[in-house]
Amino acid sequence: MFRRILGVIVALACVAPTIAAQEMPSANEILEKMITAAGGEAFANLGILELEVTVEETRNDGTQSQRSFTAFVDATNLANMRMELPGGVVVAASAGGGWSTTRNVLDDRPQVPTMARLTINQSLFPLLLPHSLQMEGVWLKDVRETILNGREVWVISIPFTKGFFANPVMETTWILVVAKDDYSIVSIEFAPAPAFADVSPVGVRYQILTRQEIEGATVAKQVLAIGINSQYQESGANRVTRIAATAKNRSICSMRTRSWSHCIFESFLFNWNMFRNNISL
Repeated sequence: MFRRILGVIVALACVAPTIAAQEMPSANEILEKMITAAGGEAFANLGILELEVTVEETRNDGTQSQRSFTAFVDATNLANMRMELPGGVVVAASAGGGWSTTRNVLDDRPQVPTMARLTINQSLFPLLLPHSLQMEGVWLKDVRETILNGREVWVISIPFTKGFFANPVMETTWILVVAKDDYSIVSIEFAPAPAFADVSPVGVRYQILTRQEIEGATVAKQVLAIGINSQYQESGANRVTRIAATAKNRSICSMRTRSWSHCIFESFLFNWNMFRNNISL
């Protein structure tokens, strides 16, 4: 069913007549209700969220591959995230910068702090929806409404601050489709950026197939990514990402002196000074 949304965004204006006139909510008002539907403050109360991620990919030629990684997310501040990749590679970012190591050896190239943040954004933004729509550099703009497959939806355009993703093909305006009845995400997608359409002519349509509840908050459990062309037609390539999410133990830090989640990230996940001084964790 999900794969048959057939050019959803291009056809949205023609799928159904505009819904009866009523006061149009702003994009931020819709986002607020999306966050509430996904648990509201319960998400931030998770503190550190650990994600065990498995990605199964099918390419246009039918070949398949699988990879896995672990991510840690500060649910109180999505600027703080870390990914542990195969081969002993760790990539981390915080509001103060980023770093990367391979088998505890710091990558000290000058571009690494920026690329670490962009790589994490690119990998984790789709998996943390709708919460990631609150990240710095994400802008919810124009809102319109229509009916899609018999369901009333809002369609919201999302431009990003330049340099949000590592891949410049993704540096374009995305389209978010939100169901009116429960504020769930029907899809979020982007066509190839025009400047790169000849080099990399594939965009992506993301759909959250299933969700999981953790202490009152909901996060994605299974995300489908479908390749699309500049006309929003499906290319045949697809990627299924499965996420097992766990809230970390809050007793690691004392809540009397500071936020326990920030304590965990500073001491366990983002100990930049130790790496900078070549001291292994």
